[in-house]
Amino acid sequence: MKDFKKKIILTIFLLIFIAYFVFNFGFKIIFSASTFLAKIRSKPTPTFEAKEENFIGDINIDNIPKATNSASFLVEGSILNFSEITFFLNNEKVKKISLDGETNFQEEIEGLKEGKNTFYAVAESKENFKKTPIFEILYKAKKPKLEIIQPKEGEEFSSAEIVVKGKTDKETFIKINDTPVIVDAFGNFEKTIILKNEGENTIQISAEDLAGNLENKEIKIFYQK
Repeated sequence: MKDFKKKIILTIFLLIFIAYFVFNFGFKIIFSASTFLAKIRSKPTPTFEAKEENFIGDINIDNIPKATNSASFLVEGSILNFSEITFFLNNEKVKKISLDGETNFQEEIEGLKEGKNTFYAVAESKENFKKTPIFEILYKAKKPKLEIIQPKEGEEFSSAEIVVKGKTDKETFIKINDTPVIVDAFGNFEKTIILKNEGENTIQISAEDLAGNLENKEIKIFYQK
């Protein structure tokens, strides 16, 4: 009987000890274990460098020729929130400038090649840049062709109404006695004029291309009723 009572008392003390241990240490162990497992299972969150998404900057080309008879040209424009501009001609860097707080620029660019050229500019700051559209510039140094088919120099006419015919290059503007004349796709032109004076009359023909090259010719003919 005494042994049975001792077993009951020991069992009670054991249960009290287990309850005390679980209450004071068990929850901490369970919480630590669950936290450790959660860290193992969770994937690390990637970190990204902060970028300046609200940056506002611009570059504008306000004045640039479509065609020129000079190997250099003037480019004008403006920038916003950029400090440097690099100029590219035929995909090669030809010039770089710093604006030091200025917003407008005017620069002479040299090195055009005969025929069509491409040009663009890139505005830059420490972390941002912007490129302009690509511009085409025609460089033509030679005067346009101007051939007068009729009338011939010194030719005589009995009618005051005559036809002037000629040939020039494509995309060339023709004037006869300061009056614009239509040029077709092949460079041919034709214009009917009225001779004003009896005797000697002078016909002036001018040809000007897109690059500004000018060719002039003058023909003297005679009108006799």
